[in-house]
Amino acid sequence: MHRPFLGVGAACAVALLLVVACAAVGCGGGEQLSGENRELIVSLATAVSTREPKWLDENAALIEKRHDEGTCSDSEYAALKAVVDKAKAGDWDAAQEAAYALRDAQEPTAEDLKNLAERKVSHEPKTLGPKARTSKKS
Repeated sequence: MHRPFLGVGAACAVALLLVVACAAVGCGGGEQLSGENRELIVSLATAVSTREPKWLDENAALIEKRHDEGTCSDSEYAALKAVVDKAKAGDWDAAQEAAYALRDAQEPTAEDLKNLAERKVSHEPKTLGPKARTSKKS
């Protein structure tokens, strides 16, 4: 009898292959901003989520300035300007979604990974001193 379905092992292998293929071609990824321009995403997301026109204008001016100076590439500029344009057109919800999608699409840079690897974290448990403990009085 012919079995139309793959075995569990083969299905897992196919799923893994699809994940690797998507990662290799950037499946679902958005524009990657350089380290110095990543704070613009957070600032812009704040401006659109609070629907604050003054903050939006300040972000728009900074984006234009960095693009004119050459510190914001054409593709970075286009991604950021798309958010600004949606907000300026009054579609704050779409601007917020676009800003969050851009933020969430960022992958760690080599510098980010290096900083994370060098971070020293103590693995010793912390104990509370006697003043930090609260006692219940009955």
